[in-house]
Amino acid sequence: MEHRPIGRRGFAAGIVSLLAAASLPHARAQGGADRPWPSGAIRIIVPYAPGGGTDVAARLVARKLQESLKQSVIVDNRPGGKSVIAYEALLREPPDGNTFLFNNSSHAIQAAFKGLPYDVLADFTPISPIANSAVVLAVAPDAAARTLAEFIGHVRRNPGKVSFGSFGVGTSSHLYGEILNASAGIDMLHVAYKGSAPALTDLMGGHVQALFVDAIAAKQLTDSGKIRALAITGTKRWQAYPNLPTFGELGYAELGKPGWWGMLASSKVSPRIVARMAEELRRIAAMPDVAAQLTQLGAEAASDTPANFALSVQADAVRWKRIVRDRNLALE
Repeated sequence: MEHRPIGRRGFAAGIVSLLAAASLPHARAQGGADRPWPSGAIRIIVPYAPGGGTDVAARLVARKLQESLKQSVIVDNRPGGKSVIAYEALLREPPDGNTFLFNNSSHAIQAAFKGLPYDVLADFTPISPIANSAVVLAVAPDAAARTLAEFIGHVRRNPGKVSFGSFGVGTSSHLYGEILNASAGIDMLHVAYKGSAPALTDLMGGHVQALFVDAIAAKQLTDSGKIRALAITGTKRWQAYPNLPTFGELGYAELGKPGWWGMLASSKVSPRIVARMAEELRRIAAMPDVAAQLTQLGAEAASDTPANFALSVQADAVRWKRIVRDRNLALE
């Protein structure tokens, strides 16, 4: 499900929603506590190191929340452990609506992992996306292929000899490569790295031939000529990449679905607090300066209701489980 971009109607709807929310009593913490929300500083846990697209988007949201809620909003980076460290950190906190998780669409991939200490669908409540995001398929700047068709033709002529890197087994960069293998009927060799930095370094050095990388990192490197972008996820051209074809328009429907950046809470947090945070995120996504900054990150401002966002996450989980099963992958 692609989340609704913010336009004039979306902005107006956000204002109306805010006015309606303002007429309601303050949200209360779960359990009937009579203190208003937020009852203290807000902490936003991010499962990645500082500097990546998800972290930058989270910090943008944090600044806007702090301005409107008149409370400190802290971004807490908890990288590692395939995001398990960050997720467990959230679940250890009391469900008072003062701690949240900010992640991207790889959230739903966890549904395909075995042995996690939590249920990614049952234990977390999707609140709202803040943006639709994209991932770029990139090659080294001196690669012979200048288009996706040329790259796929090269891989077909050299089955099992062309490698694609990823940021680790089970990451979105890994599974996007597996989707391309299946969709194009090709056989790229997967090389897993421990994070994005070594994978990008080896791509630029020609030690790995291809890599799916988030749009913000790809933008900086393509502009400087350090990598070459061949295609981008989605079905319509992205403002940050107006000349780069999407996988959707090139006929690869499985890679035509955009990703997202968004906020989640523990499933034990009061629905009233979830609704209040959703209103805040809708208001933030409607801000022209936020939309402009997200465009610079290769994303598009968007928001949705908690109910719709939850349906989208559930659909993503089904999709990733199918892909993992069909590719006979073991994710643990």
